[in-house]
Order: sequence, then C-alpha cells, then structure tokens
Amino acid sequence: MIGFATILALFGLITRGVWAMYFSARRKPLSSTPIKNIHNVNFSIVVCMHNEAQHVDALINSLLDQTPSPPEILIINDGSTDETSEKLNAFLDKNESIRVIHLKSGGIGKKRPLATGIKEAKHNIILCTDADCIPQSNDWAALMVESLGDKYQLKLGVSLPFKGSGFLGKLQSFEAERIALNYIGMAESGYPYMGVGRNLAFLKSSWESVGGFDSHLHIASGDDDLFVQDMVESGVSVGTVVRKEGQSNSVWPNTWRKWMSQMKRHLSASTNYRKSTLVLLSLPVIADLMIYIGVVLEFIHSNVWIAIGILGLNAMIRGLIFRTFLLRAGRPGRNAFMLLFEPFMGLIRQVLSLQVLISNPKQWK
Repeated sequence: MIGFATILALFGLITRGVWAMYFSARRKPLSSTPIKNIHNVNFSIVVCMHNEAQHVDALINSLLDQTPSPPEILIINDGSTDETSEKLNAFLDKNESIRVIHLKSGGIGKKRPLATGIKEAKHNIILCTDADCIPQSNDWAALMVESLGDKYQLKLGVSLPFKGSGFLGKLQSFEAERIALNYIGMAESGYPYMGVGRNLAFLKSSWESVGGFDSHLHIASGDDDLFVQDMVESGVSVGTVVRKEGQSNSVWPNTWRKWMSQMKRHLSASTNYRKSTLVLLSLPVIADLMIYIGVVLEFIHSNVWIAIGILGLNAMIRGLIFRTFLLRAGRPGRNAFMLLFEPFMGLIRQVLSLQVLISNPKQWK
C-alpha cells in the first residue's frame, strides 16, 4: 500500500516536472541564424553609473566595438564622487556618438537616473546595460535591437557573471543561470514576468505608454522585473535572446555579505508582483516542499530506496531540462550538476525574503 509520504512526494514530483517542462524547457535549437542588417537602425545604448571609474574604459570601448557602431551611447553619471566624471569626459572628444549627462547627486536609486537617460535618448529603440557589464561579442547590440519596433516592443537578454573564484563564484553562476532559465522559459511560454536591466531592450514609446517607472519608483529594484510586467500588461510583444553572442557578462560581489545584500535588493521587488505571477512562481516552491517533506518522512519510516528513487528521478528530470537551456546559452552542460545545491540556495532565498519583508532595501548600491 502506498503511504501518505510517497503520495505527497510523487505529487510534488509530478507538479515540479510538469511546471519545468512547460515553463522552463522551450526546446529551441541552438541558433545559427544570421543577424539581420541593422546598419540603418537607430538606437540608443543607455548606461547609468555611480562611482564606476574602474569600469569606464572597458565598458565604453566594448560598446564602441559593436558592429555596427551604436548611433548613440548615452551615459548618465549619477552623482559620482570618484574619477568617473573625468574618465567619461575624456571620451567625449574621441567619438561623437558618446553623450554624457552629469547629475549633481545620486547613488540612492537607479530608476531616476535611468529614466533621465531614456527621456533624453535621441532614438526610440533603447538598449540598457550596466557599467560593470561587457558584451560577449561585437554582435551583442545587433542581436538585442534586431526586430524591435517591427516584431517586438521588448526584448529580454541574458547576463551572467564573469567567472568567479571558489564556491561563491560557482554558486553565483548557478543562481544567474537558474534565474535566466526561469524568466526566459516563462517568456517563451507566453508568461513574461522579468528580465535583467543589464541586458534589456525596448521601445521608448512603449516605456512612456506605461508611465515609465512611476508605478514603482518607491522600490529599490524593479527597473527590470516590475517594468517588464507593466509592459506585458499593456499588450506588448516580447522577444528573447539566449545565444551566447547576445549575452553580457557582469561583475558580481566578491564577498558573501555583499552578495546577500544584492539578492535582498533584487527580492525587494517580488512582493509587488501581480498575483497571477506569484501563483505561477510559487508552484515549483510548493512542489519542492512536497518532495522534500515526503522524502524525509520516507527516510524516517526506513523506506530508503523509495526516497532515493524519488530524489534521483527529480534530479534527472530537472537536470536534463537545465542542461538543455545551458547548451542553448553556450554554457557547459556539466553546470547542471549545480542543481544539487538548489535546496541550499532555496533556503537562502527564503531567509532573505523574510528579511526583505521586515526591512526593504532603499539603496541602489
């Protein structure tokens, strides 16, 4: 006779598998489609900076190396107190496509300087990235703005960390890949709910039609996920860019404390998600709880092989799906083994979520 623990774990396993197959695994082939000619496409790359002197040279040079060269690179210097201003000004005479707007004070939130940049941009197609990001290829901008204004009004790209050192670096890469799997999969299933501001393209006119960031200016984050939800609710068409050439790499915190602070800032927006989105995102969490509770009960009742079988089947299904996405994104398929640390990361996310409910982060950095 099948006991309660087995039924609970199997129900969780089925729920998790169905969710993952539908929302996470859009089995598109590895794309080798040539990039369309965008030499006549006008677009603006918008970047906000606050005390980013160490990243100025690498970022701007990588943007100027894009093919074709961007018609406009607009930098918003958000009240930097280091050498950011001087370094930015040094680029103004080197290329006429570069513009810099200096704000007198800043560093409190990213949305206001970013909104300033979007409003001041010369072109309707906006491509956003961060100061500490570097495109994976010279085709990054072309891939991200391709078909914008024609087929799509919003495009979601992938941004992953530079290779970090030690266990912390491996966990950060896994977390970034897991998040990308979720939001890309949800978007390709017809339920977009977020993107990353480090690699996001959209139409200024669509941004204006939803009131920009006005509905969530009081929240430290949300310039990507809450904005994407506003755009989707307005009925825009959403595209995704997964291939490696369209990705960017970013610098992630090099200490646990700084990383936890970053994660809390990102989680602060989730309490404002729409109910339908929260329900969809909560299903795999509930399913995981069912699996783990059922497995623990099986161990308690000495049904070791049943518990191991359920855990093994869950790992196999999720591992295959995760590996499929990793290969699409040009990442090593072996990274799927990092799913073994998902219970640990899930616990961290739950603890941080509780901290966010108690005290919402207000600072951009």
